[in-house]
Order: sequence, then C-alpha cells, then structure tokens
Amino acid sequence: MKNRQIETTWKDREAGTLKTQLIESQVPALKPGEILVKLLHVPMHGSFWLATHPNGIHPRKEEFLSEGRFVFGNGGVAQVVDTTLDERDFRKGDYVCIFGHIPCRRYNCYACTVLHRYSECDFNESSILGHGKGSTEGTYAEYAVLPRHSYEICFRREESPSTSLLKSFMFGFLFADVRNALTRHMDSLRMRRMLLIGAGFSGMIAAYIHNRTCPESKIFVVDSSPERLAHLKSIDPEGIGTYLLPHSIATELNSRHQHVGFRHELSSIIDDVSKEMHAHFGGRSCNLLFDSSSGNTTPIWDNPQILAPSAHCIPFGFGSQYILLSKELIQMSGLTIMMSRGVGNIRNRKEVIELIKAGAGKFINEKLLAETKELHGIDEAATFIEQMQNPPRQLHEISHAYISF
Repeated sequence: MKNRQIETTWKDREAGTLKTQLIESQVPALKPGEILVKLLHVPMHGSFWLATHPNGIHPRKEEFLSEGRFVFGNGGVAQVVDTTLDERDFRKGDYVCIFGHIPCRRYNCYACTVLHRYSECDFNESSILGHGKGSTEGTYAEYAVLPRHSYEICFRREESPSTSLLKSFMFGFLFADVRNALTRHMDSLRMRRMLLIGAGFSGMIAAYIHNRTCPESKIFVVDSSPERLAHLKSIDPEGIGTYLLPHSIATELNSRHQHVGFRHELSSIIDDVSKEMHAHFGGRSCNLLFDSSSGNTTPIWDNPQILAPSAHCIPFGFGSQYILLSKELIQMSGLTIMMSRGVGNIRNRKEVIELIKAGAGKFINEKLLAETKELHGIDEAATFIEQMQNPPRQLHEISHAYISF
C-alpha cells in the first residue's frame, strides 16, 4: 500500500538548516502488536513548527535527524485499517486517539513497566512517534503504523461518533500532556494565581483545566498575538487578564544574536508585566507559572519581579534556551521548577478520553478549532507548510492549522 507523508530532512547539515516536503512511500508490514490506521484529523501544533523550522532551531534536532530524516506527528485521531491484535482488543473500523509515547522493551524499567511514564524511561530507550532516535514514523501522513501503548480506543466502530466529536480527539495527546504537567505535583492544584506564557493550543488547554480545577482561580496571560489573547480571555472574561508582548520583543527573544541594549528593553517589559500581573492578582504575585510558548520565553519570568517564594514553575514549551537561576531566585524558599514531559500514565490518558466525551470536546471545538485553519488532505497541508517556511516565519507568526483527511 502506498502512503504519502510529510518528511523533514537536512537541507544543509553543516549550516544546520532543514527542508520539509511531501513524499510517497510504502506502508511497512505490521509486526506483532502493531496496528495500521488511516489518519482522520491531525493538528499542526507548536512542536511541529519548532522541529521542522528551516533554521534548525529545535534543541533536539540531532536526535530527530539521527537517521537523516523524520516524519513528525505524535498525535491525532484515526481509524483502524488492519491489526495483528486479538479482535477482542481492537477491530478494524475502531477509532483510536493517538498519544504517541512508546515504552522501552526492558522488563526491569520501573518508569515504563510500573509507572507507565514512558518519557522518564530508566534506560532512556523509550520513544515517541515521529521523533527520531529509531522511533516509528509519525502521523503527518495518510497512514501510520502504531505500536502498542501509543494509542487508546476512543470509540468502537458501531458507536458511529459524529465528525465534530471525533475532531476533538485529535487534541487528546496535547490535553493529556498539559493535564499531566498541571497535576503532577499535588500542590499545584491549590495554586490559584496562574501566570500563563503563550496563548496557543497548549496555553488554551492549560487555562481551561486550571479554570475548572481551581475554584476562584485567576489567570494572567502573556502573548504577542492580540487575537490569541482575546480568544483565550473569552474562556473567563472576568478571571483572565492579558498582556500583549510587543512583536519586536518576541522576535528578538528568538533571535540567535540579540542586539545591544535588548536586556534593558526586556527589563522594562518585565516591569510592565509584573505591575499588571500584580494588579490582576490583587497585589500578589503568581504562585503557578506555566510556560507553554514554543519560543524562547524564560527570560520574561526567571526573575524575582515575576516569581515569588513557593511558586511552582512548569516550563512546558521546548523553545527556551535556559533558565537563569540567579542568587535572588536561589534564596526563594519553596520555589519549585518542575520539568514535565509526556502524556502521563495510563490513568491520565484514559481520564482524558472520558473528559473529552464529558465536555472538553465542546471546548476543543469551540475554542481551539473555531479559530484554526482546516487543511483538506495531505497536499493542502504540504502547500501550507511551504507557505509558512519559505521564507521562514517566526514561530509566533505561524497560523494555527489542522489536517483533515
């Protein structure tokens, strides 16, 4: 069977630049435990644009390109075409929500076999669909081969789910990823003052979860897009405050060589963010920082003007270069910086499926998909990628989109 995929390769390895294009390949034969699916809906989110950016800006690009190429995509919703599994488990025609994370093969790996947190593999041998390092090719394609544990059933074929409900499950992996990060530390659930950096897909989901989990919570959001800020604020107009980051500052934060005097400009921005954030929080600082930006945004918040003692900081995005732990931050009692990667354990994944069915699906359709460009088929998706990457756009300038097959 022929399969068309969106492939990223080196354009110039010495210069570290990449190119992404549409290719045709042969669907490989299934191995024991694998299923073949036809993709139905796949989101184009920040991680894709970061991983495939022509300037090669992803911090793990060497891992992605360990074999000289990769087909990205660790999420989406699909229908089973073929399976090597017992029909009591999976049948042709069933619908699956793709979570993308795959455990290692070691019987004595505590993270993979007991905790089922595959991104924390004891042997660093777990993998993610489409992420290189010998992993299975991803979901930016017409068909995909899925190893066991990289997906969960969301509907049986006889349930005949509506198209709108099915579409919402394309964000199941991202919903699980964000929820895992926000619930990983039990005390994070009691933090009622969230500073959210980035109003993209992950930021919208984080705001939705926090708004419904923490009674009387307030959220303050920083982003460079007025449209995204307005859209996120509509989740809770009274409880959400916003700050529009100047376009020039966002661009400079992501440049490789920042101009002389930029730190002074950024210091002024930080003061403004701090002033407006404190006003929104009734004179108090944030006690939960969630950085969902795909760009280099830690310089906005890794300072005492923004953070306070006992704050929980979750750097969720991949674009930041470092976190500066100054002597002032080191003195802050209770300050917690927690890295969280992956879709969490089996319980988290299955609970996300139930949450989407119980109401989060409506949120996804109304808040995430309503303002997102629908690309009809792999050809239109390839054309859109070409438009976004030739010439290369800044990450915060790239439009939200998803592919429907």
